Amino acid sequence: MKKVGLVGLAVCLSLSWAAMAGATSVSKQGKAPDGPATAAPDKDKARPQGRGQMDPAAQQKRVNEQLATLKTEHQAAMAELQAIKQLAVKEKATQTAAALDKLMAGREQEYQKKVEPLQQRLKGFQDAQKGQSKGPEKSADKALKSGEKQVQKDDAAKTKTNK
Repeated sequence: MKKVGLVGLAVCLSLSWAAMAGATSVSKQGKAPDGPATAAPDKDKARPQGRGQMDPAAQQKRVNEQLATLKTEHQAAMAELQAIKQLAVKEKATQTAAALDKLMAGREQEYQKKVEPLQQRLKGFQDAQKGQSKGPEKSADKALKSGEKQVQKDDAAKTKTNK
């Protein structure tokens, strides 16, 4: 009877976690999430005029906040699952414990898939600040660099003709 209760508890926890994840994805699709992150009065300051892109410092701050939120949510969910697993092991519900291990491994993989792109963006911001960006260049950066190269070529041609 206890095993059935544990399995039921694990299923309920899993469903509630999925509902929270679904609510998060719905909020990303159009509905603004509640909290201080959306009510930023500095929003106009974060977007330079005419470019339509956020300031790199604001982008980096936003990525850091996203990483922190993901980490906190993941740790809370994993702690709950670990507590249920410990209870299952204590009651010798080996199948339930194995199912929880599998569930925890899946959640860990999902977490890593979400975090990896954010960490890469953060690394790109840090590299760009150092002036050593090794990531893919944006088209505006390419245009700027090609324009600089053209100016250098023009200057070199002028100096050759002046000699």
